[in-house]
Amino acid sequence: MKRILFFFIVASAMLYSLASCAKNKTVSAPDIRALPAKTKPESMLMSESPIKPDNIDNYLFIENTVYIDLRSPEAFYKEGHIAGFTNIPFYGYIADFPNSDKALFSLTRKGGLYLGDTGSFEANYKEAADILNDIFPKHKAIVAISTAGVESCYFLNLLVQLGYNPEKLYNAGSFTTGMGSDPAYRMLPDVKYLVDGIELYDTAINYSFQNLTKINIP
Repeated sequence: MKRILFFFIVASAMLYSLASCAKNKTVSAPDIRALPAKTKPESMLMSESPIKPDNIDNYLFIENTVYIDLRSPEAFYKEGHIAGFTNIPFYGYIADFPNSDKALFSLTRKGGLYLGDTGSFEANYKEAADILNDIFPKHKAIVAISTAGVESCYFLNLLVQLGYNPEKLYNAGSFTTGMGSDPAYRMLPDVKYLVDGIELYDTAINYSFQNLTKINIP
């Protein structure tokens, strides 16, 4: 039952992205057909990523690559998004703040680590890692974007903790709010794959983990 639910969430967001893109503009795939090599494979910081908001249009629709937008569903639909990206929220679904069991994982400060560091995540459910492995196959590259690039850093650190190859993990940075000298995608002129936002009327989005096995953390 849970795998059907997760597939429905992913498939619904993907279909909306493609349909919305077709309504707004005609797009064609970029000429570049491979992701750039990371100069610092171990880093999940957006400032050290070769893929950024101002060049991401060149690296979309590439085979064996998962494109994930980690903002809330409300932000994803209202603010718009990049065509080809699937929305799965980081907060409230993948992970949440300490002492919260409202997501698959909790952020912690165990071992003196900062929140969001590799090694700082604690599973709330026995199936948590398996669910992420199902959604994000380890043999594929993953390009993540979020509000300001912070959640995408946390998310990729979690994947490294779960045994993913850091060379295949890219933090594309900010969709909504620029950080430092890095602009936000939606603020850039002449972007090719921006899907305009829509209003969500009488819409409620909730997640349930009631069929999963809760881990009783002391």
